[in-house]
Amino acid sequence: MPYYRTETYTTTGTKGSWNTDPSIVPFNCSVNCTVTGSATYSLQYSFDPLSSPTAVDSDAVWITSVDIPVGTVVSQQTAFVVPVARIRVVIAAVSGSVKVEMAQGLSTN
Repeated sequence: MPYYRTETYTTTGTKGSWNTDPSIVPFNCSVNCTVTGSATYSLQYSFDPLSSPTAVDSDAVWITSVDIPVGTVVSQQTAFVVPVARIRVVIAAVSGSVKVEMAQGLSTN
């Protein structure tokens, strides 16, 4: 079964990050953001796995997605082919919801 996660957000703010599975080879991670109503948001990713037991999201270096940059107002998707460790969504404004789905395929090794 592929690695899959989904969550729907209805409030603003920087949401908690989701870890990916970098052991899946080849690494492919698809992220789909579906806006219902209206929203202004962005997607960020990090190469930091936050492997320390005391590590928190603010300890990581976050990079804003080129495909889902700050100010995105429509439903959008992106794919990562390099092994990113974590993703998160930042919602600046929302009147409705932003549904975030992440999927990774099965390993071929």
